[in-house]
Amino acid sequence: MHPAITAILLGVHSDSSPLSIFKRDNDALRLIITLVQESWIRHVKRTDTPTKLQRTRYSFEAYIPAGVFVLPRVIPFPAPFKDIHGLPVPVNVNMMPFTMFNPDPHLRSQDELFDSHRYCDAHIAKALPDNLKRYAAIVAACLRRVPGEWGKVGYITVHESYVEKGETQRRPGLHIESPGTAPPGAAVHGYHKFYCWGGGRFGTRVAGDLDEYGEINMEGGIFVASNMADTCRVWDCLIEDHGKVVGHLGDIGHLRKAIGGNEAGISLDAGEIAWITDRTPHESLPQPKAGFRQFFRLVTSEVSGWYEEHSTPSELGVEPTAQIIKGSKFLSSLKSLILG
Repeated sequence: MHPAITAILLGVHSDSSPLSIFKRDNDALRLIITLVQESWIRHVKRTDTPTKLQRTRYSFEAYIPAGVFVLPRVIPFPAPFKDIHGLPVPVNVNMMPFTMFNPDPHLRSQDELFDSHRYCDAHIAKALPDNLKRYAAIVAACLRRVPGEWGKVGYITVHESYVEKGETQRRPGLHIESPGTAPPGAAVHGYHKFYCWGGGRFGTRVAGDLDEYGEINMEGGIFVASNMADTCRVWDCLIEDHGKVVGHLGDIGHLRKAIGGNEAGISLDAGEIAWITDRTPHESLPQPKAGFRQFFRLVTSEVSGWYEEHSTPSELGVEPTAQIIKGSKFLSSLKSLILG
C-alpha cells in the first residue's frame, strides 16, 4: 500500500487527526482515496516504443522516450556449472562492479559487427571473474548498445538457482529500480534529480548495432534476461517525477491499474534481452514450472549508491564508482542509511 493511502487511513482512525471527521463517512473517504489514485496517472508516460521507432525510422534527431526495448537477437544462455553428480550448481553474484570494455576493439567499421563474435567474447571475458566468463557473449551483446559506457564501471548480476513452480527467484512485486528522490550526499546524474540505479535514455545517432528499426542505441540503462520464459514482465512506459509516487525501494504496486494492468506488460521469452530504464515498471513472475533458472542483469554506470551488504565485491579489484551504502536496504529507509 502506498504511504499516502496508509497515512489517510491512519489519520481517519486517530482522534487527534483532522481526518478523523471522515471516520463514519465512507463515501467521502472513498472519494479522497480515488482522487489520490487518479493523481498517480499523471506520472505514467506511455511510450509505445515500436510504433515510435517505425514512425521516425529515417529521422533520428532526438531522444525517443522509451521504457523498454527488447533486443532483436536472442543470445543462448551458457550451461550452468555442474557438481560431481551432474547437478547444476547455484551461483548468486549481485551488482558486482566490472569494467565495461568496448566489445569490438578489433573491428575496422560497424559493417563488421555481424561477423563472428568469438574474439569479442574472449575480450569481454577478461573483464569478468572465472565463474562469469561464460556470460561474455551476453555482456558483449549489451555493451554494443551503449558505446557511451565503454571504459566505465558497470554492475553485473547473475543468479542461478532451482526455483519451485509458483515461486519467484528474484524480488517479487511491481517496482522500478530508482527508489525516488536522492538522499543528502548521494550522487545524481545529469538528466534527472533522482536516485539513479542505471538511469537510461533511448538514444539516437550513436554508433551501435543495426536492426529492423534502423540505427538504435541507448544511453545508460539496465539489461535483463533469463533462460526461463514468462518469469519477468516489463511495461513500455516511464514513471515520471517518480519521487512523488513510489513506495519503499521503488515499489509501485499501487500503480498497476494506472500502467494498464498485467495485459499491458511484456512477458519476456527465454533468452530475450530487454533494455529498460530505472524508471521502467517491471516485476519477477512466479515460475510456470519448476526448474533451474538463470537470471542476468547488467546495470550501467549511472548508479547513485552500491549497497555493500547486498552486493558482491569484484574478484578482480574493480571498485564501485557509486557511493557505498552501509546497512540493509530492506530494513532501513534511504534517509537512515549511512553513506560511506
